[in-house]
Amino acid sequence: MTSVLESLLGSGSRAGILAFLAAYKRGYATEIARFLDLDLFAIQKQLQKFEAAGLLRSRREGRSRVYTFNLDHPLHKELTGLIEKAISLQVKTDSPGTSTSLPEYLRSFFWDYRFDTLTWEADRELIIRRLLTHGSWAGIVWLRRKIGDGELRKWLIVHRGRGLSPRQLRFWSLVLGLPHRQVSSWFQTGQAYPWSVR
Repeated sequence: MTSVLESLLGSGSRAGILAFLAAYKRGYATEIARFLDLDLFAIQKQLQKFEAAGLLRSRREGRSRVYTFNLDHPLHKELTGLIEKAISLQVKTDSPGTSTSLPEYLRSFFWDYRFDTLTWEADRELIIRRLLTHGSWAGIVWLRRKIGDGELRKWLIVHRGRGLSPRQLRFWSLVLGLPHRQVSSWFQTGQAYPWSVR
């Protein structure tokens, strides 16, 4: 999670939860904790606090409690706008434009590589795939700024969404306007997500 958002909210778990929900619109505690690599109990407690404050709503889906933003909260638009602006500012701060090395806040997503040796030019395919499948909201923002939505859309089509889970593909199909029939065919052929299960 970005240091800008953390400094505003005073907590990595608060910042992480709100950024996750801003990106994916919904989520449950275990999923969010895994995504952010934070303690499940801390995430559960923070979600409950946000719901008690009226910022979030929840409902049961099977055994899981799914959380979403409360769209009727008077600060909803201002809050989501603040989240996006804070992440945008962090991306600008950490991405000097001419540098080919990766921002430090992406290090945790490349745990199995020598991070300091990775560059956009040499490791473009790896970086795109890893951030799409495992990246944080800040990583997604950085990637979209780096490659552009048009090129990202082409990349997904060329690779037939390989490596992404159904949920991730649904998210990107909405954001990037991928043809619904085409995305559905990736699910049916089983090509989309053989490596995405964590």
